[in-house]
Parts: sequence; C-alpha cells; structure tokens
Amino acid sequence: MARGIQFQGFGGLTYRASDVKPPEAPLIGLKAGSAGNFSIGDVDLFLTSHITPKMMVLSEIVFSQNVRQEFETDVERMLLKYDANDYLKMSFGRYHTATSYYNSVFHHGNWLQTAVDRPLVVEFADHGGLLPSQAVGASATGAIPSGSLGLNYNLEYGTGNTVRPLINQPDPAEINEENGNHVSGGLFIKPDWLPGLDVGGNIYHDRLSPEGTPVHIGQTIGSMHAVYMAPKFEFLGEGFFIQHKVQETHQTFNTPAFYALISHKLGTQWRPYFRYQYVNASSASPLYADVSLRHGPSAGIRYDFNDYLAIKTQYDRTYRRNLPSFNEALAQMAFRF
Repeated sequence: MARGIQFQGFGGLTYRASDVKPPEAPLIGLKAGSAGNFSIGDVDLFLTSHITPKMMVLSEIVFSQNVRQEFETDVERMLLKYDANDYLKMSFGRYHTATSYYNSVFHHGNWLQTAVDRPLVVEFADHGGLLPSQAVGASATGAIPSGSLGLNYNLEYGTGNTVRPLINQPDPAEINEENGNHVSGGLFIKPDWLPGLDVGGNIYHDRLSPEGTPVHIGQTIGSMHAVYMAPKFEFLGEGFFIQHKVQETHQTFNTPAFYALISHKLGTQWRPYFRYQYVNASSASPLYADVSLRHGPSAGIRYDFNDYLAIKTQYDRTYRRNLPSFNEALAQMAFRF
C-alpha cells in the first residue's frame, strides 16, 4: 500500500465569444457581454492519502476565477472513505451528490469531460446549475448480488448547501436555498456482458427555505441515465424531473430536463462530438424563473496531444422562451498534471 499524499491537478484556459443580448451571467471566470474574452476558470487540486488498506482520505480543492479576475477557494470534496468490501463502501464528509451520473463521475477539471462545458442542468450549482451538487454527510455504495447483471446501489444522507447565481443577469444575484437535510437513493447496473454500459436512476428529496423569502419548498428530483463508454465511442444521456411544492401556496412547479452527448474517436487523437440539452422551467417558478425554457445543440471537436493535454473547440446555439436565440463559440486548452 502506498503511503503519503498522492497529488493530481487539473487546469485550463477558456476563450468565449457570444452574441447574447441582453448580456447574461457568463461561464465561470468569463465576463458578460458579446466581446470575446479569456479565463483560467477552475484550478483543481485532487489529493488522496491511504490510512489503512481499507481506509483513505480524499480531498478536492478548487480555485475558481470570478468575473473580476480574482480567485476564490472552495473545498469541493473532503471525504474519509472506508471500503469494507465490494458490498459496502462508505464515505463521510463533503461529497458531490448522486443527483446525476455526471455529478458522480465528472468532478472539477475540464480535462475529464469531452465537451468544453457541462450541460446546464448538471452544471455545478455555484456556476448556475439546477441540481444540489454538494452536501455534507454520509454516503454508501456497493454491489448487490446479481450475477452478470452487475447491480449496484447508492444511498446518501446529508445537509445541502446550494447557493445558485441567477443566469439571466450580467452581474448575477444569488439564491441561497437554505437546504434542509436530504435523503437520496439509487440503483444502477454495469453488466458483465457489455463492458462500458451503465444504466440506472436516483431519487433525491429535501426541503428548502430560500433566504429572504417567507416560503418553504419541498424538493424532489428524479433522474435516469443511460451511458455507454468504449475506447472509441461515447454516449451520455440523462433525463430529470425536478418538482417543487410550495407549502404556503400549495403550488407545484415541475421542471423536466435532459441532455444527450455522442462522440466517436477518429484515429488516436481526434474526437468530434454532438450534444443537445433541454430545460423547461416555469417562468413563475420560485427558483428557476431565470432559466425558463432553454434548449439547443452544441457541436465540437477535441484533440488530445497526449494523456495530459487536450484542445477543444465548440459551437452552441441556445433557444429561449420570449427572448432572442443566441450563439456562442468556445475554445479551451485543458490539462492535468
């Protein structure tokens, strides 16, 4: 067993140009408006240390660049992990929730994902995403005896801390959802007969008391995913149903969302990809009125120089309810070290 701290890092440089009018909240570290500009974005430090053969500590510390070209520090994950056996693997501390496959697998570090950015619904909450992406508490996962089906479970219980900026403003205000404790559970399969396939779903529930408002909101999030990852071919697809029930008014707001990404590697270095995403929130929603209806395609290509450096270019077209559609062009150099 390796002793001491194992260190890995991720970083990158992103360029963005957009014709969105009126200006909206930009991607992390970029400025609002149509003028093209550069950003470092997130600098991610990933550290692990084994304490015993079955116990380890995992830490993910992120330095995020804001629109003022200043860096803010956030401990994204800090976990004590104990793997009793294949059927019970526990974690205690600050974790990324299992509200989506994307959130569980693609942590901070743009090098990890094929596209330049994350789909809106699974973007980290502090970057404008819709899901409660982090919590502090306990989680467990493991295999369920099922032969070649490869059935697994995940369970979580913890306290969320979702603070989300409004994405329809150039200098966005934030909504502090003041989450109560959440409970979450899911099942997924990784069958032996088709390596790379992962299919499953998750249910998440908590209670919100948004700061500065007199309302209390019950939040339930259902998600399903179908993923196939092979050396050459990649498919990611997830669907979501987010429900908010306002206790005081008895109103219910339902927000369906999905994304799908497909890519195929050409040769050893080129990977073109196509993605479509969709979110349909009520304009009267107490939490997602800034999102409303948004959908559209993204197309891009990733070029891997080696196992540590990748160049990506991407074009986005976004359609909005009662607002003009807009275009974005993005380029990114992503690396790990």
